Amino acid sequence: MSRYADLRERLANGGVILDGGLGTMLIARGLQSGAPPEQWNHSQPATLQSVHKAYLEAGSDIISTNTFGASPSRLQTHGLDDQLRSINTAGVKLARAAVTEFCDSKRGGRAADTQDQVVTPVKFVALSLGPTGKMLPPVGQASEDEIREEFTEQIRSIDASFDLVLIETVYDLREGIAALQVAKHLLGQPVAVSLTYNVNPRGFFTVMGDEAAAAVKRLEEAGADVVGANCSLSSGEMIDLARLLRRTTDLPILCQPNAGNPKMSDRVPVYDQTPGDFAEDALRIFEAGANAVGGCCGTTPDFIRELSTRLR
Repeated sequence: MSRYADLRERLANGGVILDGGLGTMLIARGLQSGAPPEQWNHSQPATLQSVHKAYLEAGSDIISTNTFGASPSRLQTHGLDDQLRSINTAGVKLARAAVTEFCDSKRGGRAADTQDQVVTPVKFVALSLGPTGKMLPPVGQASEDEIREEFTEQIRSIDASFDLVLIETVYDLREGIAALQVAKHLLGQPVAVSLTYNVNPRGFFTVMGDEAAAAVKRLEEAGADVVGANCSLSSGEMIDLARLLRRTTDLPILCQPNAGNPKMSDRVPVYDQTPGDFAEDALRIFEAGANAVGGCCGTTPDFIRELSTRLR
């Protein structure tokens, strides 16, 4: 069975654990406010790899690359547009190296309390693609062709292997569909599209007014292999959203909530949810119909370890 087929089967069967916040971990290690995390693929590769390894040790089945903001336009704002290929390729290679090293370290061992051979775990790398930074009308002037070109350039810049395309934190369904179309055209890997929603008395909507159930149906029609939501919502709020998504689609669903609702301290968001409370909600997200659960802003390997321990 190919890795892609294996991953599709794992996602369909459920119980998959994603990683948690990457920016959260890098900020704790000294990333300055406003600085592009993707530059650390060059300047701090050992730190990036240590974060990936921490999530793998905590129980993540899938880790995401440090390429979320590595679109041509977003790199250009930091004067890094000439490093598009090297930054994206390095981000994928660092995640792949962490997976390889982790799996190699588990291969051929024996369980501590028995003579049974330890089964080598299978872990996967997700290529993280965030919004391009260009806005479609009526907010901005970019065209959907420009958006597709941004994703085309970013994907084509990568000379390294990954197992899943994770288009995430999408707040405009049109951009999500544009990215999906490009990924399906250029690649053979399964593609997940994760929108970011707010909740109000009428339900779950993106800031651009895309209602969750209608958005998922559009994504399914456009060929998404996995649909879901990340960021903005707390783990408690994500339970009802997972239930809604499961009523809407038979596709695998992924959810990556924040570590609660942040409070501002010195203009910096502070998340005070405990790993235990997060894990309890995450189990309920699985029960509500999600196939894969991880964390977003504010979550750390401690959150993923707590979830993994309770789930398994």
